[in-house]
Amino acid sequence: MKKKYNAIVIFMLMLSTACGDFLDAKPELSLVIPEELNEYQAILDAEPRQMNYAPKIPLLGADEMELGEGAIPWMTQEELTAYQWEGDYYAVNDYGVDWTYGYQPIYYANVVIDGLRDFKPENEAERNLAMVLEASAKFYRAWSHFQLMQVYAPPYTPGELEQPGIPIRQSADINVATDISTQNDVYLFIMQDLEKAYEGLPEMPDRKTRPSKWAVDALRSRIYIQMQNYSKAAEAGSRALELNNDLMDFKTISPKGAYYFPRFNQEVIFHANQASTGFTFDRQQWVDSELFSLYDSTDLRRSIFFKESRTPGKFNFVSRYSGDYFDWGGLAVDEVLLDRAEALARIGNDSQSLADLNYLLINRYKGNFVPLDLKGSELMTRILLERRRELLFRGIRWMDLRRLNQDPKFAVTLKRMVYGKEKILLPGGSGYTVPIPERELENNPAFN
Repeated sequence: MKKKYNAIVIFMLMLSTACGDFLDAKPELSLVIPEELNEYQAILDAEPRQMNYAPKIPLLGADEMELGEGAIPWMTQEELTAYQWEGDYYAVNDYGVDWTYGYQPIYYANVVIDGLRDFKPENEAERNLAMVLEASAKFYRAWSHFQLMQVYAPPYTPGELEQPGIPIRQSADINVATDISTQNDVYLFIMQDLEKAYEGLPEMPDRKTRPSKWAVDALRSRIYIQMQNYSKAAEAGSRALELNNDLMDFKTISPKGAYYFPRFNQEVIFHANQASTGFTFDRQQWVDSELFSLYDSTDLRRSIFFKESRTPGKFNFVSRYSGDYFDWGGLAVDEVLLDRAEALARIGNDSQSLADLNYLLINRYKGNFVPLDLKGSELMTRILLERRRELLFRGIRWMDLRRLNQDPKFAVTLKRMVYGKEKILLPGGSGYTVPIPERELENNPAFN
């Protein structure tokens, strides 16, 4: 009876957090600690309740999407501010979706980690499963802390590690006040969690909503690229690609009808969706015109990714690795391949970098594609161009802008029109960092 009661309490808490009251909830922790391993697994498998979550602000803020005036009224105050890079992000008593949903999986991961400390396995099978569950929880905790850093902390700058980061949550007791840690401390914590996760996880997942060693190294590759530690990014990318580097051959995909990719296609390493909102399904969510112009007629992504909208001259992005209309933000082979290509080029291994780039493009262009022969700055320029063409609408462009803007050769000034007024975001502008919600600052004693 007690086991059933615990499961009901957990379910009710999950429902309450989905309504945005997560940081207000003060559960009695003893009521929500499961007693059996299948209950811990159920917590971590709660994909519809944001365990596999990626933030939406990176898509809104980057230069990939254009919203028509019919779509903008569907936006919340937080979304509109992120889209135009200025204004007050939060309405009164608003925590913000990305903040709330970002910390929600951290809480549930900590429930699992805290609970397993007192779990006594009765046999070897239970011991092994408990090890996998703890490792999985640490992956989710690392994943979510990293996602939050891309929104609520200033862009990572090598040599400036004392910049503010975010609060690190290591316990399911949300009554414990947690101050803002430095970026150095947050990234150390993330990497420690990933190291522990790697030790306990299987090489490959039995479901792509679950973490694995493959996913750990894919995430390390993403993190090290954003930290501009290119030798480490190349190492992590290589380990991930050694496990599986299969790509879809776009020449075998027929661009007809709604032509979505399968939900768990062969390139998906770890599945995650971005938050859906009113503009997600609006027909006036268009691809940025400059971005669309980067695809020529021999590029199969032009016909597979996009579909002409009802507005002449505008195109909708229709093919996502989510397998449906939801914007995707997970880990995939194509990203890791481009991570390694860039990392290798930056540390002087042009030949292997070029091989990675050509492997991707052979699977993305029509049959008459001639492999590229590039090196040096030309190779780097093409890799960065392919990151923009290949990884669109995943939140990755936002991360890339935050780091590439630190190099004058690749810095970009963003511009867009909102209700007839031009909005501008300069390289390194304040719009690249979203403020921590005022309500969180007021309610956390560590901030006062």
